Amino acid sequence: MTSSECERWLASVGMATVLPGKAGLWPCMLWEAQGHRGPFSGWDEAFQNVWSWKDEWPARGLAWAGHLLGSQVMLVHVSLLPVFLGARGRLDVEELYEEGGLSQPAIRVYRYLKAASPTVGRAELRSALGFTAPVFDKACRDLERLLVITRCGTVTEGPGWGANAYALVERHFAEISPLSHGPARAALAEALRRAAPAATEVQLRRWSRALSGG
Repeated sequence: MTSSECERWLASVGMATVLPGKAGLWPCMLWEAQGHRGPFSGWDEAFQNVWSWKDEWPARGLAWAGHLLGSQVMLVHVSLLPVFLGARGRLDVEELYEEGGLSQPAIRVYRYLKAASPTVGRAELRSALGFTAPVFDKACRDLERLLVITRCGTVTEGPGWGANAYALVERHFAEISPLSHGPARAALAEALRRAAPAATEVQLRRWSRALSGG
């Protein structure tokens, strides 16, 4: 499968995990790229392609990337972002922090990214803020699940795979106009049902609440 073919597939399903999750409810990029749900290794061509595309597409503005629902990194096609941002509603990050809805590490990550260049690598962020890996990762996950930040490519910080780069959604997808809240919530429910047809109604309602604040 080529990158263009997989991009079209992501557009058709709307959202997908990069690697398989335990429940197997979501579309999975790796499964689609390799053409089956069998075992895989880091040496597989499909795995190496997907590992590249998961960074390349967000960097090009084709998809949002990060932890959204559950423990797996997920990609959301850019065409669905107006729905997701509209369903979430207007979000004042500083106000959320003042009201106790966001941790101090998360607000510090947000403030650093707001003052920094468009994208910042993981090592720079951690070093500047003095966070341990667990504290940093949780802060980023919290901001990703609120669609405040996105992973957007990689930076080279040593041997091996490149490290994640991060950017503010409001800056990286500045051209996106959210749908109004009511229609967006209805569209979100339909997008979740289309992406995960095997999910129960209870699961779908829980995901919808998590992404739209109730």
